[in-house]
Amino acid sequence: MTNSSMSGIYYSRYNHSIKLSPTALIAGDIPVSYERKISDYFTVEGGVGLTTFNLTEDLIRGYTSREDGETVSKVSYSALLNAKIFPEGNAFQDGYYIAFNLNHRNYAQDFSLAMPGAMDSTFNESFQWSDLGFTLGYQSRPSERMILDWFIGAGIRQKTRKINEYVTEFDPISGLYVGEYVLNESSNTTPAILGGVKISILFR
Repeated sequence: MTNSSMSGIYYSRYNHSIKLSPTALIAGDIPVSYERKISDYFTVEGGVGLTTFNLTEDLIRGYTSREDGETVSKVSYSALLNAKIFPEGNAFQDGYYIAFNLNHRNYAQDFSLAMPGAMDSTFNESFQWSDLGFTLGYQSRPSERMILDWFIGAGIRQKTRKINEYVTEFDPISGLYVGEYVLNESSNTTPAILGGVKISILFR
């Protein structure tokens, strides 16, 4: 038996892995996922995580900058489901793959209203990312029980935002304009670049 075939047997002993994604921290996500090798050609990954301050969204939209108050991020949740196909039959070994990705991130925050001479009020707000897309990735084995996973791709992102906005309406009884903060929901769909690095710890 050759050294290469012995190496294949050695590395194929593991069918399970726990995965961490340090690059997801940029989007305020701390996910932990589990990946199961169904065969040498196919794996399934599912996971959950905690979300907090989203640096990417803040740089794009500046949602923490509000003239009438400030926002403070709270802990919320995320979830993911990925299916990977390994055309060369090298799941959990060195090689490339094609993946179908389904990701959901929910971000929660408090909007604290600060008005001179008025009592401060705090409102609950949130926004969500839901991604559907495909990625091309490459896995390498720096050690027996570790995999480094690089991936990049594209998808469709559904964004939903729930923020409080000040709305004024005319009151016919008093003859005055009355204002109040109302929770408004808006959504839009945009293209998204999906990518990152994951670290996997293998076990049997």
